[in-house]
Amino acid sequence: MPINIFNNQTRIKLDFPLDAGFRKRFINPIEKELRLAKDSDYNIIFMDDPGIKKLNKKYLARNFPTDVLSFKYSGDSADIFISVQTAKTNAALYKQEFMTEILRLIIHGLLHALDYTDYEKKEKERMWKKQEQVLKCIM
Repeated sequence: MPINIFNNQTRIKLDFPLDAGFRKRFINPIEKELRLAKDSDYNIIFMDDPGIKKLNKKYLARNFPTDVLSFKYSGDSADIFISVQTAKTNAALYKQEFMTEILRLIIHGLLHALDYTDYEKKEKERMWKKQEQVLKCIM
């Protein structure tokens, strides 16, 4: 299983179970769409805003919470941290279902781990097109 999911926060109750059904319905298709190698190791870690803010400050010198941080280690290995609090806020702000926003952030973080970037306009368009394409395929 290339993608592992850990819920390391308790502030926001997830309105969907992180179980075998979730894996079969969403995670396995994401792995397939992104063509993740079977021996790859991508950890999705759900956090709260204070936790992700600490990481953002420590590693990127940004003293604020963010929605997703992706840290690639080597080849096919990365930790992707997602703030469930920020995801919930953004879902309401952009009128999205909470689970859809979580899935979008999982895909976004994985794309960063696969060397997609969103720092320049053209790269961002390419990344967001791929992100929404994968999301559409699994919804």
